[in-house]
Amino acid sequence: MDEQAKRLNRRHFLSGAASAAGAAILVACGSGSAATDTPAATKPVAITGSATTTPATTGTTATSVPAVVASPSAAAPAAPAAPANIPKGGALTQTITGTDAKSFHPFQTTDTVSSSYQGYIFGGGSLTQYDPKTLDLVGFAAEKWDLSADKTTVTFTLKDGLKWSDGMPMTTADYVWTYQQAIKPENKYAYVQNFEPIVSFLAKDARTLVVTLNEPITVAVETADAISPLPKHIWEKYDWNDPTKNPEINAPSVGNGMWKLKEWKRDDHAIFVANDLYFDGRPYIDQLTVRIFGTEALAYQALKSGEVDSSGFQPSDYKEAKTLPNVNVYEWYAARGSWSYIGFNLRRPALKDPLVRKAIAYATDRQGIIDSVAYGLGRPIYSAYPQTSPAYNSNVEHYDFDVKKAADLFKQAGYTLNGKKLTKDGQQLSLKLLFGPATSKVREGIATLAQQQLSDLGIALDVQALEFQAFLDTLKKEPFDYDLFVLGWSSTTNPYFAYQIWSESSIPQLNSGAYVNKQVEDLYKQARTEFDKEKQKTIYNQIQKLITDDEPYVFLYEGKQYTGVNKRVGGITPTPRGIAYNMNKWYITK
Repeated sequence: MDEQAKRLNRRHFLSGAASAAGAAILVACGSGSAATDTPAATKPVAITGSATTTPATTGTTATSVPAVVASPSAAAPAAPAAPANIPKGGALTQTITGTDAKSFHPFQTTDTVSSSYQGYIFGGGSLTQYDPKTLDLVGFAAEKWDLSADKTTVTFTLKDGLKWSDGMPMTTADYVWTYQQAIKPENKYAYVQNFEPIVSFLAKDARTLVVTLNEPITVAVETADAISPLPKHIWEKYDWNDPTKNPEINAPSVGNGMWKLKEWKRDDHAIFVANDLYFDGRPYIDQLTVRIFGTEALAYQALKSGEVDSSGFQPSDYKEAKTLPNVNVYEWYAARGSWSYIGFNLRRPALKDPLVRKAIAYATDRQGIIDSVAYGLGRPIYSAYPQTSPAYNSNVEHYDFDVKKAADLFKQAGYTLNGKKLTKDGQQLSLKLLFGPATSKVREGIATLAQQQLSDLGIALDVQALEFQAFLDTLKKEPFDYDLFVLGWSSTTNPYFAYQIWSESSIPQLNSGAYVNKQVEDLYKQARTEFDKEKQKTIYNQIQKLITDDEPYVFLYEGKQYTGVNKRVGGITPTPRGIAYNMNKWYITK
């Protein structure tokens, strides 16, 4: 999956299988495959960076959003009828390629791999979730909720009998305590701006949580569902940030999700065992092992041989994978939207000129990338929302591949082609493009094609591959030594929460390229308080028009999501939320 979902509502990402988590954007991993939507532990936007995560734990979040139906062309094998007596027990092995998780702390990370691990442990606390098929907002840990007449107060009632994995009750006190830690500036929660509309977050009693907002907004329930809790009785004894003073950060002993941690050997494997007290039903499978592979090719070989049960793989292996006798390939277009782009560092003098950015966009063969790099497993994206989004606007400039238009725009920007060099004031236009993780063949392919196409116009493009964390650090830390970068987003189901990508306050965490357009930010604020759906759609159309007129990204494509799973695994039904949303209902048939 090729996305940069970094921060949009991380709680919902962690309870992805359950939460209305679509408020979270996550930095996407660099392949086209994932098994999205296990219950998430927070509500973020996320960058996906490891080459493959199976499954990722993204979630969806939106009320009053039209249902997204899985494309027939993306339909996975029909789920076999469940046996009359569903088999219990057994072990499942999945893969991650590239970079392992950073930690189990849901409030300190923005990558998809960490979020998936956290979702296994803390994915049972999201108050709401999106129904996997209809995408309607429904209760999860909350039995019900009430929205006040003025649409500023949401009262949640927890389901009765919720327990932590150690048997202690999970109550509103856990939610309030976790919220209080997350909002402290010194704790530097990456998604803290999601709390800005919240005036108070209070426990009326052990099962009743009352959240008051500063104004009536269309996303009141999703915004109020701000926290997936940590166990107060465990965590309050320790330092919130320092793993040397808090063993729970890297070895959580108590959770509320489907799984409990048994063992984590960083960069090698993690072993999880079923949580007998998971409120939505103990997993049928006893043990889940996640193994780290250096490349997607190695992970795919392990899938083919039966060494592992579930894995993503490179687009180049898709055709063969569909023919494997022991593997089902499940595929879908994600409700959240999972899309790839080339970002601009707008701090650089040359790239501050929109004519230069547009010229580079016209010089980039989007369809060629889809066909040759993604092997056709994607569809074009032209603006801030993919075709799966209810806010999608096709009436924007597409910047379809046109070398002549690119050359004309460079000329308008003051550049001249001297021999084979594009120059201005005697200097060749020289740019540095970064991608990560270095193991991602998809991102490497995008970078290589961009290098070839820009070279044809006389631009010297230096391409550098980095290990994923080093890549993210370079994007987010001074001296910001790069010009272009290849990345992707796992976005949000509700279009409003995508504001985090474009917000000035998100620089550099989510808004790595430092894009600023106050009109765009004002329109997002209008969309948040506009309850008329047609007027709201008009606002999102305006947002997309402004962004594409500025072209802070070269928008590339929305990737089809896919995962290979051994045929011995049953209970899998693909939906726009992926396949991992009901992982506790998976079973081993032999």
